[in-house]
Amino acid sequence: MTDAVTADGLTKHYPKAPRPAISQVSFAIPAEEVVGLLGPNGAGKSTLIRMICGASRPSSGSIRIFGADPLHDPMAKTKVAAMHQGAPLDMMLPAVDCLRIAARFRGLNWREIQPWVTELTEYLGLKDSMRRLAFQLSGGQKQRLQLARALLAVPQLLILDEPSAALDVAGRRTIWELVEWLRQEYRVTVLWASHNIDELERNCDRVLVINQGQVLRFARPRDLVREFGTEHVVAELRDERPAEAIVAWALGEGWKASHAGALLRVFPSEGGDAHALIPAVSARCRDAGAELVRIAVETDSLEDVFVRLTTQGEARTSVAQA
Repeated sequence: MTDAVTADGLTKHYPKAPRPAISQVSFAIPAEEVVGLLGPNGAGKSTLIRMICGASRPSSGSIRIFGADPLHDPMAKTKVAAMHQGAPLDMMLPAVDCLRIAARFRGLNWREIQPWVTELTEYLGLKDSMRRLAFQLSGGQKQRLQLARALLAVPQLLILDEPSAALDVAGRRTIWELVEWLRQEYRVTVLWASHNIDELERNCDRVLVINQGQVLRFARPRDLVREFGTEHVVAELRDERPAEAIVAWALGEGWKASHAGALLRVFPSEGGDAHALIPAVSARCRDAGAELVRIAVETDSLEDVFVRLTTQGEARTSVAQA
């Protein structure tokens, strides 16, 4: 099966920029997978998305969509649909006209796609809002209308840029279910950019982690946690007041430690056993007059791993291995 997206030595320079927005990036996204695109602000995510969509020409290297060059093969672009963060809507038009205009722009016959649009807008909870002017919609409804606009025709590759940013819990779950439904029923490949790391960990087969224009890792979330996660002691105190003193003690013992309110985290020295720290941390809490609600050993989350990767700058300019 042909990969959905293949990048080979992909580089993008902008005039007067101190460094490339994307630098020698190589990866392959398997067809029919949901892949998370993860990186801090300014990492190069938007530039990468524009090149995949064929909206920006690489300075060097190549990008292929199901084997075709989106810059030179018109059919390649028809396989891609994108929901861009903050994409404008005509606020003085009814929601249904926003979709009609988008359909006309993409050469779609409105009558032919209307049954699909009806099903899609009902699924997204927009059916009763389609006659309202766009400016009258809530932030979450506008977000879902932008998604409906991207999905007027079912693509082979769907690119989502912060699709759930303005949504409540129920709205986010609707997006998650829609993505899985598109994958299962229509074999759609999804590239999903988000700052919500828990969301990506829950829904994606793999995550592509980039920073400063370079690929750090491309792997399954559980494999990233297994490779870079560490075990540490988590201690929840009844009162946060002793936390600072306990952290200072742990640092003095040569361990890494931090606290967020009454929640303490203590990391063993390299190669150390987190379980062996529990008696010492428990005793220190008692000595400090802190009442322990719980103490346990936990493993880093994907968010912990992401922070470690992006702050340590472990960029790889070679091909990212899945």
